[in-house]
Amino acid sequence: MTPEARQDEVSRILAFTREDPERAFGVVERQLSVLVLRTQVMLSLSGIVITVTGFSGRAIAQTSELARLLVSAGILIVLAAAATAIGGVLRLRWLTQELGDDLRSTLSRMLEIRDAKSRFLSAALLLFIVGFSCYCIAIAQMLLNVPTGS
Repeated sequence: MTPEARQDEVSRILAFTREDPERAFGVVERQLSVLVLRTQVMLSLSGIVITVTGFSGRAIAQTSELARLLVSAGILIVLAAAATAIGGVLRLRWLTQELGDDLRSTLSRMLEIRDAKSRFLSAALLLFIVGFSCYCIAIAQMLLNVPTGS
């Protein structure tokens, strides 16, 4: 987001909250809470992928070289997604540390933090989708290689 676009958003927030600093702060705080909630959902899904791999990863890997490569790549990429989300979104910095004398500057800095966390979440979600796709293709490989009865 450009500095001009950020200042426009600050102006819209202040207009929406009737220049009430506490309400303006709350708007950004709720947006950050949404990012954390979405990150937690992605981490839960990552945990499921890791758990399922623990139970069936060996069976998938025994299917073929391609399945072995895909399940290995998938789990490593899902791990990278989780690490990106944890390090970029869940890294703790209190919004009260950003409070300053100038409300507009404070809100602008808070929006910078929100935008940075949004970028980390977007990157983590992209990694998760790629890793999960590899994993699903590996499972499809396993299912396609099931011997048919004679």
